[in-house]
Amino acid sequence: MLVFYGGNSYGNGMSVVELIKQLKALPAREREKVFSAILALDEEAPASPKKETKRVRWPDVEARAKRIFGDRVLPNLVLLEREENPF
Repeated sequence: MLVFYGGNSYGNGMSVVELIKQLKALPAREREKVFSAILALDEEAPASPKKETKRVRWPDVEARAKRIFGDRVLPNLVLLEREENPF
């Protein structure tokens, strides 16, 4: 639970809208203190280590098709069907 100006407490039970309303009700100096405290928390947080991403090695589809079918050219069955029945 966090406690700010005037003893008001803020925690997980409060919605973001309610929290913003409460922050807007604070004097400007107190709001600045809250924002600087939030920024300080962000700076203190340990940086997550950079994970090395492994490069994905995709299969060579063209080479596989050439191994299977050789130099043959297969007919496009969809286009053939459209030619036979135009509408």
